[in-house]
Amino acid sequence: MSLSSLQYPAMDRPRLWIRYVVRAVSKFRRHQCFDRAAVIAYFALLSFLPLTVVLVAVGAQLFGSLEAAERGTELLLRNVLYALPPWVMTQVRSLQEGIWSGLFYLPIAVWSASMVFNKIEASLDRVFEVEQPRHWALRKLLAFGVVGLLSVLLVAGMVLGYVLAAVDRFVDQSAFAALRDAPLYQMVNGVVSRYLVPWAMAILAFFLVYWMVPAREVPSRAAFAAGFVAGTLWEGLKIGLTYYASHIATYTRTYGALATVVIFLLWVNLSAVLLLWGGELAAVLSGEGESSAAQRGSG
Repeated sequence: MSLSSLQYPAMDRPRLWIRYVVRAVSKFRRHQCFDRAAVIAYFALLSFLPLTVVLVAVGAQLFGSLEAAERGTELLLRNVLYALPPWVMTQVRSLQEGIWSGLFYLPIAVWSASMVFNKIEASLDRVFEVEQPRHWALRKLLAFGVVGLLSVLLVAGMVLGYVLAAVDRFVDQSAFAALRDAPLYQMVNGVVSRYLVPWAMAILAFFLVYWMVPAREVPSRAAFAAGFVAGTLWEGLKIGLTYYASHIATYTRTYGALATVVIFLLWVNLSAVLLLWGGELAAVLSGEGESSAAQRGSG
């Protein structure tokens, strides 16, 4: 619920949200966010592989096993991405020569992740029409803070994925194997682990970005509302793009072996577009909330 919708009757709130969405779309086009999303997607692609290598290395330290870390990372990435290209984990395994080897990629991962953050921050500052950006030192500190928080979310998701996979293996190899056919077990294992947990993590990640990254104060309610909408649409985008790529599009016939790469590029670009549009929605909600507060103060 937005800040300003609190003072409107419940019957008027759907029309109010339609107005918010329309304004967010209009501002998205005016701020040339499609071009900005393409730049973010480019640097995100550069950072994806080294970050994955580092994630496996960190997971190996947590689990004490490189194989377990790879399984947990792969399960996590399949929840983060609409579909994990098969070449990703193959390339990651070729770069891993031991538990500590992935840490050599840490400088590359930090540099590429900071570039992604810089582009996201600059784009969101434009979205929120920030007049004075942060000092470069504050930007760097914020970059490490936000990237650190998001990394914690990724590691938490990886640990959860590993735990769920371990539970599945335990059930398969125990006297409780019949539980796998029980509707309740399938619902918890399928719906909760595959949909509800990634959905909650997506909402939290979008909220943190909208709340912390722009160089202006963003009301937490506005950031959460925009994060809820963007996170929900992002999860829907995964499902929709998976169905589209599997049943409608003919990327394999057109691109052959490069089809998974093309679809992966499309996914990253659409994710960046959705990230910036959610920022526009947060900016609209913030502006509406401030205007309403000013009107109440003058009245």
